Parts: sequence; structure tokens; C-alpha cells
Amino acid sequence: MSIPVPADLPRAFRPVAKLAAMPIQPTARERESVEQPAAGPTWTFIARPSGQLETVTCLPGCIVRHDSDRETPTRREDIWCMTPDVEDLWLPVSTGGQKPEETRLLSCSIRRDPFETDMAKRVPHAVLEIMEDSFIEPLDPDGLASVILQLEGQLKQIREVHAQLTALREQGRVQL
Repeated sequence: MSIPVPADLPRAFRPVAKLAAMPIQPTARERESVEQPAAGPTWTFIARPSGQLETVTCLPGCIVRHDSDRETPTRREDIWCMTPDVEDLWLPVSTGGQKPEETRLLSCSIRRDPFETDMAKRVPHAVLEIMEDSFIEPLDPDGLASVILQLEGQLKQIREVHAQLTALREQGRVQL
């Protein structure tokens, strides 16, 4: 049942029609086909300073060598697991007018810090390294999706600049 809106109702109070074509970020399940990972290995260590035996289950595919954690007493907050980074992207970056240096950009991995006081880091989360030693973390799936959308939007704008640059170069080309 629709309630009629008075004609003299100020614009600020008029209901806004819903957008029919509102862009929606597809879920990771819709975009990527990833099989469910098996559980990672479970191991124990002696917690320092308590001396208690603690149990940890690694992330599936964890690349952190936990040998020293198992062999010697270790502080709980020093235990963390991480998956491999995505393939490195290296680009020549110039800072302050200096000669460009090859710099690693946009690296991403999954990390879990099982004893972290920050609860968001206790569960698997994404760590996005923008460039060396500059991170966005912890990112949950929605946070990472938001960053991806923003990067896709930026990439669209960069593609438009590329098209403009190509057109300008074509315009200035001299026929010999």
C-alpha cells in the first residue's frame, strides 16, 4: 500500500526513489572460484614467561617457519601465520626528483596472529602492502573488497588518461 505524498511537502522531506541500477560488489564466491582450504598443521610451543604448553593451528599454506617457536620458549604475541604474497609488481618510482628506483607495489597476503590482543588480527585477515613498509591491515573480506573497488575505479580513470595521452600523441604525430 502506497501512502500519497502531499504536493506541498518540502523537497528535503520527499522520499527518494531507489536506484534500480545500483552497482553491487559481487561476493568473492561469485568472482573467484576457490576451493575450501584444508586445515593447516597443528603444533605446540612453550609460552614464555608462563612456561605453559600452548597449541597453535597454522593457516593452510602458512609460509612462516615455526621451528624456533617449537624448539625454544616463545612469547605468545610473537606467533603469527601468513600465506604467500601475490606475485610481486615492480615499477620504477621516483621520489623527490631522484632517479627512479624499482619499487615493489601492491603486495597482498593473508595473516593470522592467534594471540593478538586486537581481535580483528586473531582471525585470518588480509594485509595489503601498498609499497615497501606501507600497509593497510587488518582487512576483513568486505574491507578488502572495498579497496579492490577503489583500485578498480582508479584504474578506470588511469585508462581514461591513457586514452587521452594516446589521442594527444596521435594528434601531434608528423607524417614524413
